[in-house]
Amino acid sequence: SRDMKKVTMELGGKSPLIVFDDADLDNAISGAMMGNFYSNGQVCSNGTRVFVHESVLEEFVHELVERTKKMRIGNPTNMDTDIGPMAHEGQY
Repeated sequence: SRDMKKVTMELGGKSPLIVFDDADLDNAISGAMMGNFYSNGQVCSNGTRVFVHESVLEEFVHELVERTKKMRIGNPTNMDTDIGPMAHEGQY
């Protein structure tokens, strides 16, 4: 088409995760956790919303909570740490 425009779009930030009723829930939960915890929310591509089909919502939330409770919070340079602090004194 002669009216076709070449564009570049910003694709980072506000990235939703959509979980359908036939999704592999284990994989979807892993994706949700990575999208929301991997960088502690400090990148523009951090997942900010998770939309889950109502028929699998209860199971999804239960498993997500259980897995989140098991995360080890600590020094991000320690290999045993799953999630580090959101901020530290040096950032003030």
